[in-house]
Amino acid sequence: MKTRPIPLTLTYIAAAAVLLIYVTPMLLILLNSVKSSAEAATFTFALPETWMFSNYATVLSDPVISRALLNSVIIAVGVTAGSIAVCSLAAYVIARRTDWFSKGVYSYFLVGLIAPFAVIPAIRLLQMVGLSGTHLGLILVDIAGQIPFTTLLLVGFIRQIPREIDEAALIDGAGPFRLFFRIIFPLMRPVTLTAMVLIVTFAWNEFQNVLFLTNSDVWTLPMTIFNFQSLHSFDYALVSANLVVTALPMVIVFLLAQRYIMSGIMAGAVKS
Repeated sequence: MKTRPIPLTLTYIAAAAVLLIYVTPMLLILLNSVKSSAEAATFTFALPETWMFSNYATVLSDPVISRALLNSVIIAVGVTAGSIAVCSLAAYVIARRTDWFSKGVYSYFLVGLIAPFAVIPAIRLLQMVGLSGTHLGLILVDIAGQIPFTTLLLVGFIRQIPREIDEAALIDGAGPFRLFFRIIFPLMRPVTLTAMVLIVTFAWNEFQNVLFLTNSDVWTLPMTIFNFQSLHSFDYALVSANLVVTALPMVIVFLLAQRYIMSGIMAGAVKS
């Protein structure tokens, strides 16, 4: 029995509805961020009587926000670089080896996709190794959380790369690391870019680990929203400006890399 195709008009209507759901709150936040405190408190879509771009200067001049911005950059770069380095090497080994150990590790990572994050053991482990409340401690925990999905994503892509490429490189005298970094890794560019976007977005927006594993010296921008809203609970203009400052870098990342995201996910779809 043939299924009837969905009319193009219904597709456009559904897309417009989804767009409206996402754009409406974003537009409200943008407008509130350039209004006076009194105007922002009304939460309307009316244009401001006076455009208060000084709200952004007020937010960025706060030393807590400035430090959090630097922390966010450090954490996002560290987690992204570490995850790609670890996961790409692990994925290559799992994809190319067919022994029981590699299959067991693959299955273990599958379990890791659904296993909940254990906060208390993570806190205790960081205390034992002297990394509690540090950038490195948070980076390592975030990398560990990204390993299952990212590795399996990369495994699916590497399995599509012909083994003959490896054999030809080995015959030409390339060692394992040279083979991977000079030949295989460049071929993984589409899925690697996708993984980088997903990881940097996670690291930038991550809240739970920052809350439980760090102190105020390592707080990132999402944590300052929580604290900033408490300090300025009735000044929604400043709170909205802080939200824009926090979200804008990731919006830019998605706009620049959106064409890689879906193509990379499809190319690296996990295979059993």
